[in-house]
Order: sequence, then C-alpha cells, then structure tokens
Amino acid sequence: MQINIENKATASAAYDTKKKRLVETIDRLYVRDARASLQKMLSKIHPADLVAVLDDLPPAHVVDIFYAIADTESAADVFGQLPANLRRQVMSEAKVEQLARVLEHLPPDDLADLVGDLPEDQREQLMGLLGHESKDEVESLLQYASDSAGGIMTTDIFSLAHTLTVEEGIASIRSREDVEMVFYLYLTDEAGQLSGVVSLRQLLLADPATPLHKIMNRRVMKVTTDTDQTTVAMLVDKYRLLAIPVVDDENLLVGMVTVDDVIDVIEEETTRDMLKMAGTDESETLTQSAFKIAKIRLPWLLAAFVGGLAATAVIGQYEEILAQVLVLGAFLPVVMGMAGNVGVQSATVAVRGLATGAIDVRDTGPLVLKELRVGLLLGGFYGVILALYGYLMHDSLALGEVVGLTILVNMTGAALLAVLLPMIFERLKVDPAVATGPFVTTAIDIFGVLNYFVIASWIYEL
Repeated sequence: MQINIENKATASAAYDTKKKRLVETIDRLYVRDARASLQKMLSKIHPADLVAVLDDLPPAHVVDIFYAIADTESAADVFGQLPANLRRQVMSEAKVEQLARVLEHLPPDDLADLVGDLPEDQREQLMGLLGHESKDEVESLLQYASDSAGGIMTTDIFSLAHTLTVEEGIASIRSREDVEMVFYLYLTDEAGQLSGVVSLRQLLLADPATPLHKIMNRRVMKVTTDTDQTTVAMLVDKYRLLAIPVVDDENLLVGMVTVDDVIDVIEEETTRDMLKMAGTDESETLTQSAFKIAKIRLPWLLAAFVGGLAATAVIGQYEEILAQVLVLGAFLPVVMGMAGNVGVQSATVAVRGLATGAIDVRDTGPLVLKELRVGLLLGGFYGVILALYGYLMHDSLALGEVVGLTILVNMTGAALLAVLLPMIFERLKVDPAVATGPFVTTAIDIFGVLNYFVIASWIYEL
C-alpha cells in the first residue's frame, strides 16, 4: 500500500512538472509572438492536457492562445472540456466569427446548451453564422427544457429501417463514420417510429441475410423528450446502458442520450445538491463578487438566524435555572453540537438516497425506525460518557443525569428530525436538499435547547 501511494505521488509530481514546463513554454512563445511555433506545439498536445494548460495560463493570454489552435475540430474538443469560467471568457472576448468556426464542430446537444446561455443579441448573431444543418439542429433542441431528455439529447443518431438485412445494416454503418456512437442500432418502421433495438454484437454474429426485425429486441428502454434529466440518468444507471433513445409523443425517434451526457447530469445534480445542503446555490460559483455571493447566501442564513434567536429566547425563559446551576451553560456547546452533527449525517444520507432513487417516500416508516435505533445507540454511548464526565468533574450526580439524558434524547431526536424533514419536503414537491441546510440545524438547535432545560428543570426540581 505504501509503495502504491509513493508511486502515485511520484507520477503526480512528474505530471505537474511536465504541465508547468508546457505552460511556461506556451506562454513564452505567445509573448514572443512566435505564432507558427505556438500552433505547432499546440497541435501536439492532447485536448485534455490543453485544458489544464489553459487553466494555468495568465488570464489575459488565454483567449488568444485558445484561438491559436489551428485545427478547429481540436479547438472544439478543448472548448467542450473547459471550466465554466474559461468558457465564458473565450465566448465573451472573442469575435463572433471566430467563435462560430469553433462551435460549428461541437456535438448538437453541447452547441444548443451554449447558444441557449448566450445573451439574445449575441445568440442571434451567432446563429446567423452557423451552417444550415447546425442551425436547424440547435433550433430543434432549444425548444425543449434544458433539464429534460430533449434538452440533453443529441440528434446525431444512427438508425436503420427494420426491413433491412443484417448485411445491409453493416454496410450502412461503414458508410457513416461521422456518427457519435454505434453500440446500439435503433430500428424504425416506415413511419419513423421506434420499433426495436439491436446491439452491435448481435448484428455481427447474425446471418447476413437475416432481416433486422427478426433479431431485434422489441422491448426498448426509451424516454420521451419531456422526461426529467434526473430520471434519464437513473434509468441509464439502473439498466447499465451506454445510450437511451428519445422519442416524441408519437413514438418518433428524435435523438438519444449517451452515457457521457448522463455523467454530466449526475455531476451537475450532485453539485447542486451539495450547494443546497450548504445553504447556497450554483450561481455562487460563477461570480467573484463578494456582494453577489453575500446576496445569494443571505436568504438561506436568515432561517438559521431566526432559529438562533428562537433558541436564545428559549434560554431566556430558563434564566433562573442557569443562575442557580451555572455549570449547565458550560455543557450547552457539546449538547447542541453533537445533536447537530448527527442531524447533518442523517439528513445527508436521506437526501442522497432520495436523489439516487435508493430511498422512496414510501420508505419513510422503515427509515425512521432505523434512524431511531441509530440515534439511541449513538446517544446512549455518548450519553454515558458525558454523564460520567459531568459527575466526576463536577462531583454532581444530578448534573451527570441531566447532560447524559439530554444528549441521548437530543441525538435521537436530531436523527429523526433530519430524516423526516427531507421526506416531508419530497412529499410537498420541494427539493429535499434544502432540508439539510439551515432548516435541519435550526430545528435541531431549538429542540436541543428546549429539551436540555426541560430535563434540567425536572431533575433539579426547579
């Protein structure tokens, strides 16, 4: 294990050194205006490595060096992999004519996403410079919601008439080198409706004279253009598909969603959920303005602020107990902190389970019982430790009972609240990811403080 770690560290260091040299060399050629040498060097670098190089270059040099890539297909490949901030910079600082020459080589679905994000005036100008075929494809994709199957599909799809023979099907594949992916062959009837699917392996192993409809699978896993992208991702993941066909309301084959698009969707949804759990959203990652970031976070933190005031009000109601047993105040951080940690753990598990489909609202009962057991076990363990600590450090059996019992009830209640809130949000058709942010912590803080002083009042008989 130690050797593997060392090997990985060595390989990583070597890659970083190589990248640093590339960045320095490319930037030096650019500064010296050695365009021919710069283009020659850029042509030898893999697109993925070029993305890493561009990310490390001085911001003022990025756009010019990007457009120094002579091969527009390679430039399009690099552009498709650029981080969002560099992509925006390349699009905003370049001439529309330059941009159009590169974007022309992007897959239709990626091109539609980019065009859809442009300002209205720049979008119209760019659409006017695109080729007729690219323009038609983009316009057809822009009519669908960006988070639907229609919005993420590609129209660059290979399909065959189910009346063809195996031999004719193979000949058609050979004549279409430009198709994005031919692992599945989608078959259509005379009206263009999806009728079946054949894998490439089936095609190669079948008798050349066999009609395709004889070997096709008629039970095709498919989605419609308005299917939510999360549902599409879950289907591809569940059935281990490399692609899934997209049909319209009349079952006409209009495109397909490939596994690389699904990976993008999963990454996007995961990032969005993580940001919501933290009480912010993805627009924060797209700005460097402290004022804009503060504006985004402000409403989310309001719930936590109001909850904090409510907890303060609860403490104010028990000032007499605090005045008589001052040591209770010393245990407030650990009692509330442990409950909050358990709540975040339980809520995160629940939200991710709902997002991936591993948990359903119908599983609320069993999930609550499971979290009840977990909360009791954790609360019991830490409750015993804290009770002993309170008793031994302060020579007070009553204090030990208060803090021990409180942490048991608080951790159990926090686990239950943290599971119930996402389930309630899901049932109300509200994104449950918001439940793991300020809402869970606020609810747990109020519950924890109130519970602490109620137990203290009972045991101290105050």
